[in-house]
Amino acid sequence: MNRMRKIVSKKKRRYQQDGFDLDLSYIRSNIIAMGYPADSYEGVYRNNIYDVSRFLSSKHGDKFYIYNLCVESERQYDGSRFNNNVCTDFSFEDHNPPPMTMILGFCQHVETQLNLMTDRTIVIHCKAGKGRTGVMSCCFLLYYYRDEYNDPLQTLKFYAQQRTSNEKGVTIPSQRRYVEYFGHLLNYQLLYTPKQIVFIGLLITYEQNQILNSSISYTLSSYDHRIQYQSFEIPLERDTSVHQDFIGNYSVLNAAHKYFIPSSNQQCQIPLEEDVLIEIYLTKTRRGKPEKLCQFWFNTFFLVDSKMQFILSNYNENHPDSNLGVLSSCLIPEFGHKHLYTMTKNDIDGLHKDKIHRLVPASFAVSVLFDYIPTSPSTCIRAN
Repeated sequence: MNRMRKIVSKKKRRYQQDGFDLDLSYIRSNIIAMGYPADSYEGVYRNNIYDVSRFLSSKHGDKFYIYNLCVESERQYDGSRFNNNVCTDFSFEDHNPPPMTMILGFCQHVETQLNLMTDRTIVIHCKAGKGRTGVMSCCFLLYYYRDEYNDPLQTLKFYAQQRTSNEKGVTIPSQRRYVEYFGHLLNYQLLYTPKQIVFIGLLITYEQNQILNSSISYTLSSYDHRIQYQSFEIPLERDTSVHQDFIGNYSVLNAAHKYFIPSSNQQCQIPLEEDVLIEIYLTKTRRGKPEKLCQFWFNTFFLVDSKMQFILSNYNENHPDSNLGVLSSCLIPEFGHKHLYTMTKNDIDGLHKDKIHRLVPASFAVSVLFDYIPTSPSTCIRAN
């Protein structure tokens, strides 16, 4: 049984003391990250809910509070197993970031719980207790312990060291991006307000393609996954010449291959606000139906705020492990003067694992083309 649990928990650190063997790590003395506490058969190879309850009671009495981040219905359990000290108000989908307003709400809620009871321990879990758990853990460290944790990249690294043996904590680029967003929001004491941009289209670029021989399309969605735009497909053919692809330090507009979707004579103008999801599909596949290639999330506030504009324009130069993306603007002959928010391959969910470039070329990048528009007064949330 212990062997099965170790296989399932992979490289995550386990608590193996005092007769316990749990997929559980102390990020701080009062913050625990753990895997889902399962019942019945699943409890054989995951954390058993009875063992977790026994552990928390023996180590922390009734001074603990659990946050279940799982939105999946099968990942809910009876809160009475933990003296009803369980909150499910901040759940979100696996492999995705939470909306920015949820991060702020979560941090304020945890702060309240810590202030209500001396020596209270916060327990955070999702399914595996790594990605979603890591996002919220890192954001709370940045929010509540700002004297110790004020660099989002270093905080992500610290979490990875505490939670895993291979320092791979939060690895999905969009999740890391939202931790970085939140860290900069706090460091610059910015007032988070929903901001709008006008989406014009996507620019797909790369240097050398000896991989893709398909067509691609994409969808543009808001956080509720309501599709606001679905593109037509464009063909991407393999290069017949044989040259080594490279990740060049060049403007995407100078790339050998550039595809605007839609084209300049079919421009769309879609107002976007807050959390936005772009999903890219291969439409010509062996199976005869579209297959999802990759996706990425971004938040429009960070493209509009003047301090964040400066950060997004310069930050990646000195921080190669950042997943913020790069903001720029230029004159595009077919479109006029436009703004670009560019994600390189390492910034895109699903492509960041493609280290040997089987899915797309190393130089593959996606840029969001957009315009700024005036915003009307709306509700503000300050990150203190």
